[in-house]
Amino acid sequence: MAAKRGKFRLDENLVYKMPAHFGGDPFYPVRTVYRDMTAISVGYETDEDALLNYIPEDFELLEPIVNVQFSNCRDVDWMIGGEYRLIQVTAPVKYLGNPEGLTGSYALVVWENKTCPIIGGREEDGVPKIFADISSERHLENHWFLAASYEQMTFLKIDLQRGEEVGESDLEELNKNPKINLFGWRCLPNLGKGGTTLSHATLYPQEMIYKRLWNGTGAVEWTALTYEQHPLQVRIIGSLAALPVKKYTSAVMAKSVARLNVGDSRILP
Repeated sequence: MAAKRGKFRLDENLVYKMPAHFGGDPFYPVRTVYRDMTAISVGYETDEDALLNYIPEDFELLEPIVNVQFSNCRDVDWMIGGEYRLIQVTAPVKYLGNPEGLTGSYALVVWENKTCPIIGGREEDGVPKIFADISSERHLENHWFLAASYEQMTFLKIDLQRGEEVGESDLEELNKNPKINLFGWRCLPNLGKGGTTLSHATLYPQEMIYKRLWNGTGAVEWTALTYEQHPLQVRIIGSLAALPVKKYTSAVMAKSVARLNVGDSRILP
């Protein structure tokens, strides 16, 4: 009996997600809107030499600042009005690999609590997304707080004492320049041996329009987990927990609308 050969073949004009053999879609420049976002962000100064260990050599660290931002994303276009939560840890950088002079935030890690946004941002846009259980923001009067955990093991707490709201004129000034450059590093390992089959810097352009904004005072508390407690992320959490908090530099809470310009994501040469 003759062998029955498979029929599936990639069409180079289509965009595929794994598993690719169920079909692809035509490329178009996606602009997806997050219509209702609540964010709590805390920044702190850390040891420069220690932080540089986690910044690829194609980037210049602009300040030894770690920014930890929680976002509760609701009414998300591409999820048909669905929602998810994330915690993004970044540092301010300049990209040195070409003459464009791009500055923005380098994503050290992004935890998310649902699979679909992890897959999209990770393989397609080079953002280092991984899973965690992330609580919703809660508050008692002006004390806002949340936590991230794995299998009931809490590894991060964020606290914010919300202060005065930013005035309308200051919001208008902030919203004049809504663009955000989020840098990542897309890395796929070889199969059956060490090294990588793909490794390069990426740019994921985004925009943020503030509807309301509050300044405040905040703090983060990292708890390094053991290998037994979290075998796959123990190195990530432990490295961030070991970065010293020299002083807190910012703490804000925001209500905003965000636009992710997925169609403008690109590999940086």
